[in-house]
Amino acid sequence: MQTSTLAQFSLAPAATELLTFEGARVARSAFSAKYRTFSVRGPLIENLFMPGVGEIAQRRQGDGATVDLAGFMVFPGLINAHDHLDFSLFPRLGQGPYPSWREWAADIHRSEESRIAECLRVPRETRLWWGGIRNLLCGVTTVSHHNPYLEQVFRAGFPVQVPDEFGWVHSLAEIHKVVERFAQTPLESPFILHLAEGTDQASQQEFDVLGHLVPVNERLVLVHCVGLTAQQWESAANSGTGIVWCPSSNLYTLGSTLSAERVRNLPNVALGTDSPLTVSGDLLDEIRFVHEELGVPAPFVYDLATSKAARLLRLRQGEGDLQTGSKADLIVARDKQLTPAEALVQMSWRDIELVMEGGRVVLLSASLAEHIPAELTDDMESIFVDGVERLIRAPVDKLLRQACLSFEGAPSISGRRLTLTKTNRSPDGRHQPSSDGTAIAARDDCFSLSGHKLAK
Repeated sequence: MQTSTLAQFSLAPAATELLTFEGARVARSAFSAKYRTFSVRGPLIENLFMPGVGEIAQRRQGDGATVDLAGFMVFPGLINAHDHLDFSLFPRLGQGPYPSWREWAADIHRSEESRIAECLRVPRETRLWWGGIRNLLCGVTTVSHHNPYLEQVFRAGFPVQVPDEFGWVHSLAEIHKVVERFAQTPLESPFILHLAEGTDQASQQEFDVLGHLVPVNERLVLVHCVGLTAQQWESAANSGTGIVWCPSSNLYTLGSTLSAERVRNLPNVALGTDSPLTVSGDLLDEIRFVHEELGVPAPFVYDLATSKAARLLRLRQGEGDLQTGSKADLIVARDKQLTPAEALVQMSWRDIELVMEGGRVVLLSASLAEHIPAELTDDMESIFVDGVERLIRAPVDKLLRQACLSFEGAPSISGRRLTLTKTNRSPDGRHQPSSDGTAIAARDDCFSLSGHKLAK
């Protein structure tokens, strides 16, 4: 079976010997990056110090290897607060705006039946892996998956962290499950659901309905919330309820999203992409969009994808930050001598040259691969994304071949063509045309604000 085959993919453990990185500026906050040397052992950052301070004692141990990152900046791994990983290979569907997600769903199942069937022919496990890779390519190390958790997939060498310590239902469409699942969710864990994903009267009523079912407090994490009234927003903010903002998905589906002012005034908020069913980019595209088009300040956007997301999802291992003792989730890009926030809002997937998740090297550019100890890159496979080579910790050859059994030629994710060679040879041997790789924030068909009304 294909499921068992992929589940046997080798998971290289985090390095047990010390791996030291030096020469880079390390992001300490949205505003500040300092030249620091840091070491990783196992899944954690063991030490982070100024160059020359503590270095002699460390080198006396004669332990591990050193990687020179001069000319680079190190950021915390990004956190995508909302995605549906099993929809990774789907195209964007529908011709919005719609009054709510219900009309969108009814329309695509009526008008896009053949395209949906084509994508569903790809095994779910394969689609989940591509969802992980879609996030990995843009520097995401933790993603909140809003569909059933498949342990045999997410704990079998999966390249990004997919938390499972939370309760969830899809939405109030599963109202009969809300009370039971909320009661089953541990007090220290969030309870997540879509809410008020629409501009119609039914969507406006959902917050009040939810309040009659479960307590509205900081345990709740509500995704979308476009239909909330001013009074409901006040109640949500005062209660500490978490909100996940998916602006480009909202604008495409509903023609409306939360205003930047509204988002900035929320005490507990994070940024999510939603799935490719309603958005054509990745988390870095979303970050650029909310900054450039919606006017959200760069430092606030930086926090939305790091520390604020970690707090909202109640991650407990230091995700979203780079500190001694925190989980070794980090990304590396060329240093443009900007603040971390300014650099992040200008970044695209092409800028990501190294990703480490829990001390595992899970993505490398071809140039940086030459500087990483060979034992840490075992089982990484090469893939070309719009002609750009990346080494990733995933069975990409097998995944591409499985996807090509259902699609005409090689598939794409986030609008980017995937091939095994730079000459665009698909796994079935056919030549594929190159994608232009246009940045999603510049695509007028998806991100023009014309005709869109920001919800207040």
